Order: sequence, then C-alpha cells, then structure tokens
Amino acid sequence: MTLHVCRRTEPLARLGITVSRKVGNAVVRNRLKRWTREFYRRWPERAGLPGTDLVIHFKPAAAAASHAALERELVALLGPLASSGAR
Repeated sequence: MTLHVCRRTEPLARLGITVSRKVGNAVVRNRLKRWTREFYRRWPERAGLPGTDLVIHFKPAAAAASHAALERELVALLGPLASSGAR
C-alpha cells in the first residue's frame, strides 16, 4: 500500500482509502477498507497525528494480506506521523 499525506490547517487528521478493481472483487476490496477503518478508529496513537489528510491506496498484492499483516503495515506507515505530530 501507499500512503499519501497532505498537511491541513485544521487540527484533526482525516482518512481516505482507495482500492481499485485490480486488487480484487468487491468482497476483497470492502474487507480491506473495513479492516483499515477499524484499525484507524481503534488506534490509540491517532490522537497524536497532526492535522493532515491521509489517503491509503492499496496495491493488488494487498488482496492476499492477512489482518495481522495489514495492521503491521499500517503501524509502520502511520507510526512515524503520530510521533512527529507532537511538534
């Protein structure tokens, strides 16, 4: 997956998710989006994110990813942003 970040003047971070048909059928695409939204909703470090627009774009290989692998990748992508949000 790829993370696109755009700074905003508002203090809250917003999340957007894109999954093209190249990734898989509707069931696969919706599962990836659902897992990502749920991870973001429950992630305790979300409060440390600066005011940004976050867009996660899934690549075709994401269709084979397990839930745990997806969460690890999201932490790797979003973690550095949360730690830099305190500035």
